[in-house]
Amino acid sequence: MIDYFKPCYMGWHRPYTFFYNIRETFYWLRSCHQRAFKGWADCDCWDMDYYLSKIIPAMLRDLKDNRFGQPEELTEEEWDKKIDEMIEGFEAARRVIDLDYPDNGEDLGKMVNADQKLFKAKGKLFIKWFFDLWD
Repeated sequence: MIDYFKPCYMGWHRPYTFFYNIRETFYWLRSCHQRAFKGWADCDCWDMDYYLSKIIPAMLRDLKDNRFGQPEELTEEEWDKKIDEMIEGFEAARRVIDLDYPDNGEDLGKMVNADQKLFKAKGKLFIKWFFDLWD
């Protein structure tokens, strides 16, 4: 689970770290306030692709685990498969953003391109079923 409301405490053994922690705690409190009153924080917009690729798969997993229905034209198993494909697409996007690939001698560019194509394909699925992502 993503913990957006946990303050960032580094170490307290250096003098500059003390002031850094005070500043980061202020930013954390401000972000919590913004998320509570407007639904998102300014820091979420600075790197929106990173933020969304982090939060959407978690939301889709929660929807899959705790839902009470699915679109009328799909069975429960088909809807689970569609949600899994959407999750797979956003996880591919996350790998592209983080460049999170194993160093096994394969061409990094080919792996990135494959994940970008996967995200585009699964993103179309996300768009197609967007209005059915409710519970």
